[in-house]
Amino acid sequence: MIEILLKNKKSFKAQRVSELTVSELDFHVMQFMDYTNSELSWLEENYGLDFTIMKHFEDIEISSHFLENENQAAFHFSIPYYNTERTMVEEPLFIIITEVGLFLFTSLNLDAYFNEKYPAKINSLQRIPDLQGIFKFQFEFVSDYFADITESLSRKVKLLANDILIEKEFSSNVMDIITRYNFNNLLIKESLLETTRVLRLYIKSNWEQKAELKESIRTELNDLTVISDYIEFNFDRLDDLRENVSNKIDLEQNHIFKMLTVVTVCISLPTLIAGVYGMNFETMPELKFAFGYPIVLIAMICSAILPFIYFKRKKWL
Repeated sequence: MIEILLKNKKSFKAQRVSELTVSELDFHVMQFMDYTNSELSWLEENYGLDFTIMKHFEDIEISSHFLENENQAAFHFSIPYYNTERTMVEEPLFIIITEVGLFLFTSLNLDAYFNEKYPAKINSLQRIPDLQGIFKFQFEFVSDYFADITESLSRKVKLLANDILIEKEFSSNVMDIITRYNFNNLLIKESLLETTRVLRLYIKSNWEQKAELKESIRTELNDLTVISDYIEFNFDRLDDLRENVSNKIDLEQNHIFKMLTVVTVCISLPTLIAGVYGMNFETMPELKFAFGYPIVLIAMICSAILPFIYFKRKKWL
């Protein structure tokens, strides 16, 4: 799937590059979703794009996140988002800027998520008059996106904290929820650190001398720093919640052990009496008592009640 924003502010979609005529394309943005090798070859042949960054984006070297030459500047961002199963996953987003236009490369799933969450994005792009403004918009969008997804997770963490700390209630799978939120927060943190590093490298790049977006990028970096503080706060809050839940579970287990201890003591003493008089030795004088049976019953009842009263006064119950 290919989506193209022309310089006349009109946009259209194409299923394959064979539907496009290079000489008739006067565009600002060309976006490829679930791109194929044939499409990359077509771009390399017609626009001279270098896709080295897309071939090595999983490497840890910085060149797998930002790479420039005389003709282009290429960026790789790891974007965390919620898939259709509401599970947070990561997808790569590639941006290549040239003198001709801006090229975007995403998956269909990530593009569908963006379109659902930000339906006015294409309208915002259409209002931007030049390529430099569109280039700047991409950085602003990425920064705003991290703010939005961090804010969304922060709200979920706050609601969970309300259920655990204020309402004093939590479900049996609350530890799984905390672990999932912690993993999501970690994904956001890692992606944000990569994005921050890319933007800092871009400020020092030769391409920045052409675009002159240094002040705007610094503003976005300041915003990302604030977002990072919120992410760290989420980590701290989740750690506190995990500790709080663990303490409550320990208290509940201690209460259960106390109850089991009380029940065991209350049952064991009557059982001991019944065991003694169940031996049926001939030399047991108590067996000849006329009131032996009710006396033993009373002794068994008292041996069960007295420990109960004792533990009640000790506030075990």
